[in-house]
Amino acid sequence: MAQPPEEIRKAGSQSGDGSAEGNSSNPAIPAPEFTLNSLDGREVSPSDFWGKVVVLNFWATWCDPCRAEMPNLERAYQAYKDKNVELVGISMDTDTQLVESFVKEVGVTYTILLDPSNQVASDYAIRAIPTTYIVD
Repeated sequence: MAQPPEEIRKAGSQSGDGSAEGNSSNPAIPAPEFTLNSLDGREVSPSDFWGKVVVLNFWATWCDPCRAEMPNLERAYQAYKDKNVELVGISMDTDTQLVESFVKEVGVTYTILLDPSNQVASDYAIRAIPTTYIVD
């Protein structure tokens, strides 16, 4: 399994250990496929990034820890976007204009997808945010 750079592993790690690897009691499982609209109107699926390490970050504008980690995730994205790593933020907000405004304010340049129904969050068993998955 490819290892993402340490800064990416730590930037959004909820567990604190930065681990991207499964272990014997919790083996890696296939990531659910989905298609969501991006802020710029494109339909995007994880398979669009085949061959890259994909960092999926579930977040919302009303989540203070999410807001706090966004600048760190942006810095990590800038450092590794040309090194086979793709960062994708999945917003669980229902107000697209609020998401657009926040992303512009923070200066986020990585792909932001919209999951207003929280269907993809449900498919990924999101229980709290921010939550970050590394998909290889």
